[in-house]
Amino acid sequence: MEFFDVINTRKTIRKYKQEIPPLSDIKKIVDAGRLAPSATNNQNWKFIAVYNPELKQKMTDAVVDRFKEIQCLVKDETDNQRLNGYRYYSMFFKDAPVVIVVIEKSRKSTIMSILEKNGITGKELKKYNNRSSILSMGAAVENMTLAAHALGYGSCWMCAPIIAKEKFKEIFELGESERVVSLLAIGYPQDSTPPAPPKKSMEEVFEVRL
Repeated sequence: MEFFDVINTRKTIRKYKQEIPPLSDIKKIVDAGRLAPSATNNQNWKFIAVYNPELKQKMTDAVVDRFKEIQCLVKDETDNQRLNGYRYYSMFFKDAPVVIVVIEKSRKSTIMSILEKNGITGKELKKYNNRSSILSMGAAVENMTLAAHALGYGSCWMCAPIIAKEKFKEIFELGESERVVSLLAIGYPQDSTPPAPPKKSMEEVFEVRL
């Protein structure tokens, strides 16, 4: 596909055929993530492609358990109903043929390192944190969503399941400095998929200062 066609036609896909994407294609998609820009070129990411249904079920169970905890804290019935709907949108990854687990390896930015060295802590330190590391993760995920679409796959960038990040850390036996920050569900789209939701116009989001 031509580059801007990829951008203009990509949309989020939440329902997939059961046909399994070949590992060679998944590697191409992850490679696109690997080539994304990152803060100071640190490339502090790792990607795990999950095909195994039992492993996806463990992940789903972890998300269910966390939602139960949350709903025990919420007394308003209307809010609990909203949480039930949100829970669905947090777990459909279990039906995707492949789930790419996006892992951030913790790092300190140059500015943070210098400030800490000079005794800056607490709120004063937080004021200068530009969160460049998590932005790097987002760049990698965006590259992968575009690559997946260019190869004919549907994908969904998911952050809601990360409420179970502690359990995910255990499931994937991650190191102390590693954490799951996103999931990317991938598969062949079902033949009939909803239209892409409307996007804001350029006039709403863009301005020029000359």
